Formats: sequence, C-alpha cells, structure tokens
Amino acid sequence: MFTPVSVGAVTARNRIVMAPMVTNFATPDNEISDHQITYYAERAIGGVGTIIVEASVIHQGVRAFERQVGVYEDRLLPGLSRLADAIRKNGAVALMQVHHAGPKINPALGLEPVSVSPVMIREGCVPRQLSVDEMHQVRRDFVAAARRARRAGFDGIELHAAHFYLLSASISPYTNRRDDEYGGSIPNRTRLTREIIENIRAELGADFTVWVRINGFEAFDPGVTVAESRQVAAIFADAGADVIHVSAYMSPAARNAKTGLDLPTGVGLSKDVPPGPYLEYAGAIKEAVDIPVVAVGKLDDPLLAAQALSDNTCDMVALARQFLCDPHWVRKVQQGREEEIVHCKYCQTCHRALYKNEEIYCIQNRNLYGKPSYRKPPAGEDGAV
Repeated sequence: MFTPVSVGAVTARNRIVMAPMVTNFATPDNEISDHQITYYAERAIGGVGTIIVEASVIHQGVRAFERQVGVYEDRLLPGLSRLADAIRKNGAVALMQVHHAGPKINPALGLEPVSVSPVMIREGCVPRQLSVDEMHQVRRDFVAAARRARRAGFDGIELHAAHFYLLSASISPYTNRRDDEYGGSIPNRTRLTREIIENIRAELGADFTVWVRINGFEAFDPGVTVAESRQVAAIFADAGADVIHVSAYMSPAARNAKTGLDLPTGVGLSKDVPPGPYLEYAGAIKEAVDIPVVAVGKLDDPLLAAQALSDNTCDMVALARQFLCDPHWVRKVQQGREEEIVHCKYCQTCHRALYKNEEIYCIQNRNLYGKPSYRKPPAGEDGAV
C-alpha cells in the first residue's frame, strides 16, 4: 500500500485513494467554502496518496444536490485553486471528479432531469431525452470543466461514468434505448464518454491525468455485465484514460405500478454487506486493460486492502466514508497503529443528511472540517473529546 505509483504524468506517494463523496459543504452558489479547504487538507495531512474531490458539476442546471461544487464558470476558479493548493501542499495528488447528474438531476431544485433516453431513475421523473446536438454540448461542457480544473491547479480529473448519472446512463443498456450513433452497441453507448476523453487528451495533452469511474456490474436486466464492463474499460483505455476506477450498482430495483422503476440516488453499502463486494469486478477489469485499476467498496480493513494489492486484483484501493470517520487511517496503518483506527459503522448517517440537503456529518467523528473529534478517543489520539 505504501509504495509510490505513477499515473500518467503524476506520482502518488502511496496506493491509497480518497474516493469522491458529495458533502454539501459548498456555498449556495456552488463555490468552495473554507470548510471544504480544511476538510480535504486534513485528509491529505492524514497521508492519503490521491484525493478525488467530490462530484463537481459541469453546469449549474445538472445538479443532483443543491450545494455541489461547481466547475462551470471562471468565477469559481479562486476557490478551486485554494482547494487544489491545500491538497497538493500536504502531499496528495489532487483530482477533481467532474459530473453531470443526467436522470438524477434533482427536480426539487427547479431543474429538469435529462438523459440519453426517457428512462426513469428518480421516482416519478421521466427525463427528457437529449438531442444529438445537446449531447455534443455536454461533451464540450465536460472538456471546459477539465480545462478549468487544470487552470485551478488540479493534477487531473475523474469522469463520473458510474451510478446511473448521465455518462453511466449512456453506457448502460438499461437506460440507453437510443437508435442513433449514441445508442445500441457498446461502441455507440460508450461514444459520449470516449469522445470526452479524446477531446480532453487533444486539448490538454498527456501531462493531465484522466481517470474514469465506471460500474463493473449492474444488478439490472438489461444491465452492464462483467464481460461488458471489461469491453467498456478497454475502450476508455484506448481513448487515453490513465486509470479505471471500478464501482458497481447493486441496489435492488423496486417496482412501482404507477411510476415504474425507482432507483435510490446513492449506492452506499450498508453494514450488512460483506467487505470488498466489488473486488471481483476490479479484478476482472484489471485483466482486460494495461492501465492502473482502482478498487473501492468497504476496504477499510487494512489486511483486506493490502491483500487486494498483493493479489494483483487492483493497483490502488479507494476508501470513502472511512475517511469521514478517521482522516488519519493511512498514517495509523503505516505506523502500525491499526488498533487506533476509528472504523466506519456504515450506518448511513452521512447519506441521510445529504438527501435531506444538509451538510454531511458522522456519528463517529464530530469534527469533519479539521482535526477529528471522536465520540470515544482511540488510544493515543491527542485532543480527542
């Protein structure tokens, strides 16, 4: 876990990644807040090798949550620059996840859900189908967001092509029912994301890192199978992606006679799910591509994370909610202080706050902004209350 890894033109000090999590810490105008600066800086101080900043929207009208980070206007650059600097000066690689919510755009914010096809994801909201010209504009907006991320000082971006947001909806046969050049075959369903990768590469060059987060499996019929996800990953690698970050969508589909399919907005794993449920998908994709693969999903047990790397299942491991509970997980593992780790209970408290349009919070760590404040101080942790 603690050997450096080179990804594109950057080298991370270790193979541990902080996965992106929307916090609702941004301002109502989608600007970076002081809270976010201290939140991310503390996790860089804690030893994370690569930090992926939470889903940052490419347009104000494509949000799933009210106070998402924005990367759609130049007025946002000062805050983004402060954030990139805070992450990098504390030793971590700084990436920004760029995002279009698509069929998960939140109508409660006065916004119109749109997608590649009029297939419902949010209950009661059938998205409007995007025209080909609008798909081209989406591509340009993603490239413009990547350009701003680079101007702000980020080392690269991650395209959010998982969890049935727009790029994911384009890839999945469940949500993509088009019969034009953006629908049907896997090459067509991956076209939008592939074109974005190619355009970013053409404009920003090889020294700007591009990650893509995809679903390694979707528990729907028809959904992306493991065999298809291997093809998807290979297409993106050939287009110029530096890393494939493998998630999945395992939430059960709930049928409603009046509204059709209702998929939860989040894919947070509950406490009843065994550790490492997505590792098999990461391993399958790693066999199909020659670029680094990141595994994610309940990998907070240091032995499990280390085993995934030593087994060559993946090249990096990503933790998400574990870094809410304990921003110093990396430092504690590296120093042999595993017994001091404050582990995530997977209680969904943070998710529930997010869906209520509140700032996320954690029942374990009462101070997410800076130095942690634990409910029960772990052995040797100074200043905990």
